[in-house]
Amino acid sequence: MKARNSTESRRILSRVSRLDFVGRVEELERIIQQAKPANAGRGMLLLMEPSAGVSELLRQAYDEIFNEHSDVVPIYFAFTRNERTAVSAAIEFLTVFLQQYIAQRRDEPALCHAALTLQDLVELAPPADLEWVEQLVDSYNRLRFSHDDKALVRFCLGAPQRVPGGHGRPFVMLDGAQLAEYLNGVVVLGREVLRVFGRSGVSFVLAGMRRQILEAAHDADCNFELLDILRLEQLSPVDARLLVEHVARRQRVTTSQEARDLLVQQFSGSPFFINTFLQAAREKKAALISYLDCERLYIDELLGGHIHRHFADLLEEMSPRLEVRQALIRLLWEAAAGKEQPSSFEVWRKRLRLDPDELEEVLHRLHVQEFVNWNGATVEAGGGPQAWTDYLKVRYRLDVLGEPRALVVADALTDSLKRAPHTMARHYKQKTRFGLSELVSHFDCQRVPAVLFDYASFSKKYKGVAETDVVTGLDSETDLFKLPQAVHVASCLAFSSEMSQVCEEEKCVIAHAFDEGTYTDAREVIWLAAQIDSKLPVEAALAEIWCERLETMSKSLGFRRYQIWLISKEGFSDEASQVVSRCGAYASNSSQLDLLAQRLGDTLLDPMESPGEVDEFLMVVPMGQDNELIAASTVEQIARRLTFKPEAINQIKTAIVEACINASEHSFSPDRKIYQRFRVENDRLVITISSRGIVPTNITGANGTPDTDETTEERRGWGLKLIRTLMDEVEFERVDEGTSLRMTKYLRQSST
Repeated sequence: MKARNSTESRRILSRVSRLDFVGRVEELERIIQQAKPANAGRGMLLLMEPSAGVSELLRQAYDEIFNEHSDVVPIYFAFTRNERTAVSAAIEFLTVFLQQYIAQRRDEPALCHAALTLQDLVELAPPADLEWVEQLVDSYNRLRFSHDDKALVRFCLGAPQRVPGGHGRPFVMLDGAQLAEYLNGVVVLGREVLRVFGRSGVSFVLAGMRRQILEAAHDADCNFELLDILRLEQLSPVDARLLVEHVARRQRVTTSQEARDLLVQQFSGSPFFINTFLQAAREKKAALISYLDCERLYIDELLGGHIHRHFADLLEEMSPRLEVRQALIRLLWEAAAGKEQPSSFEVWRKRLRLDPDELEEVLHRLHVQEFVNWNGATVEAGGGPQAWTDYLKVRYRLDVLGEPRALVVADALTDSLKRAPHTMARHYKQKTRFGLSELVSHFDCQRVPAVLFDYASFSKKYKGVAETDVVTGLDSETDLFKLPQAVHVASCLAFSSEMSQVCEEEKCVIAHAFDEGTYTDAREVIWLAAQIDSKLPVEAALAEIWCERLETMSKSLGFRRYQIWLISKEGFSDEASQVVSRCGAYASNSSQLDLLAQRLGDTLLDPMESPGEVDEFLMVVPMGQDNELIAASTVEQIARRLTFKPEAINQIKTAIVEACINASEHSFSPDRKIYQRFRVENDRLVITISSRGIVPTNITGANGTPDTDETTEERRGWGLKLIRTLMDEVEFERVDEGTSLRMTKYLRQSST
């Protein structure tokens, strides 16, 4: 976007400055472009994932357009819970429309926030607009007392159409359309908005929950050729981290990197929950330094803070009656806890004791919020963010079971604390490797060595062979397998929630594909790929369980032709390989997976971490919980890209594990974290392991020189000695904030 001077960058409706508005750059530009003459008369449906946050995006767009001083007159209107009827909401829209129209025409932004009546607005109208504004208000006053509510609603919503040519082009942005759907009155306001604006010739944006907006557009019989679609999902991890930093700074909340990373993962990049949580931290003057700080505040929020009120309001809107809400909480929690399978509409009617019409209203609201999936006949619960699941659990225990509040609070806090390190460990692991879903999505009729899908043959040919020799051997393979073209890839959990009990979401995927890229029934094939968690080679019994599990899923889903692919880090026993072969499945270990990824190209590498663009990697892990294995996994991926031989890679991994253990055991670090820096240079890999806090004087001296004889240092001295034998250069020293261990491995010496 072009640079703007201080006058042009006035904040009018936006809550934060443009520089503090994180992410959504492309979405903001799309909305601004929608207001251009080339899109005159077109509408845009902004389909929002629940809690993805849309209001500030529209307010930023309003300010940008207002400050352009063009003939476009931006109008922003938010449906709120304060309006109880369609008529009152429509009247409020008319007032806001005239107020913002006149503010832009007079170039007086302050008018947008003034408390003005319609008569005040008539008096403030510029001379060029006075006649038509006065006529509009007179017509409204006559219709207001005609007792024709439907006509009044349509008149108010149609006000932008009454702007004469040459007096500015209104661009209307409507926020919170899902609220409009449930206002009382003779018209369903959400649909009426689409009917009026879809036929008005006025450019507009209608933002709301993605499920509700599309349904309303179909019900309103909209012309989709005149509608553009913009989808709004949660922020990426990078943007979410920036949002946490910016909001924390604005709210004057002290945070650590550890806490910021946790918030991003715990709230899945949701702008709504991140803003809400940090607002609560400011109100309670709470610093967020450790996991404990975060989880204490989180439990407070679930039990009585902003997050509690958010979910409580949603439940009350779904059912005003207390006894129905309690029955609903029981049903939803039992589903979230895995005790309930998808059930019929009739089962829900009996459990909630509701009339069919009442139940349809409840299920529709749950479906719009994506807490359940409802297709009219069956209801599948268990959806929603982690905060929703946690909220249901505490409400179930307090309201349904009547357990002591102190016990519920203590259990909720300890559960969330135990979950936090696992959440972060899973995140760090995902950052250091490509995902199975990403790998399979790159299947596009490439020819690859068939041995990459046959663990038994791969092990027989290449076990114990140096990696460079393996690559050479694969290049000379004549038995090639042509991959299908994958057209849709999703987690198995998206097809069957039962799979959540046996695997993580990213470790089992279903890919719809076509052999030869030929789109016919005969060529269609569904791949079911699963990574089996096992520290040892998979045995026959476990292989058989997975084959049967995926075969059963394929049959239940009606897959006519399918291919099972099992992956295990350490491979498969001979007996397990025979089981896999009898099932007609494929089998691979992690090495085969890595080699396949290399064959499919560098597009699988995260562009944020590609060694061609970035020569330094930073990572922070909590001490303990076997987190040194995360560091080892990270450095393994980096070393592989530098073409270190397997022996050298194992030496580097062992050294970093030993260094992390030593840091955990001998550091007095107050934050209990290990800071790691991996520096990639032309002929070497430099690893720095640091921890804050004071190290006892009898442990080490500067530059790795012990203060006492190594034999008196027990494990610490032995650990440093081992590290020195594994790495080419080792420097251990005290620094201002604690201790630092610098280890170097030369690429040219990787064979030693």
